[in-house]
Amino acid sequence: MGKYVKYQRKPFERKSQTHPVWRGIGCLLMVIVPLMSYAGAVTLVNYGVGHGWPFPPEFIGHIQFPDWVWNAPVLPVLAAPIANYPNLWAVLIIFFILLLLLSGVFSTVYSILYRITGPSKYTALDAPPPKHKVKVYKR
Repeated sequence: MGKYVKYQRKPFERKSQTHPVWRGIGCLLMVIVPLMSYAGAVTLVNYGVGHGWPFPPEFIGHIQFPDWVWNAPVLPVLAAPIANYPNLWAVLIIFFILLLLLSGVFSTVYSILYRITGPSKYTALDAPPPKHKVKVYKR
């Protein structure tokens, strides 16, 4: 490099990019896992209520709104579908529990599959791991 020439660093270009299939699988999991959790929660709560599982009594039945909600101008439109849904609290609690469990299981399986089939963990800028063994120092 000469005295009057400016040094310009070339931008780093990553050679191996994530395959589009992996992005598609992740997008599907973001949609499928909550749907599976909701379906499982509704099924579990309906089965549990029918077979006498010990749910807390606050979680079973319809939600009771205060009287001022029904007298407000816009709130009855929003509160009516919620008030007509049976066992909503139990369904929501089971939904979040199943959502945590299923997302944990699917992300673990997803990461194992990505580790097996994904790109190398070293890029062009990484140094290769050392190939020699270190001797034990004895005095």
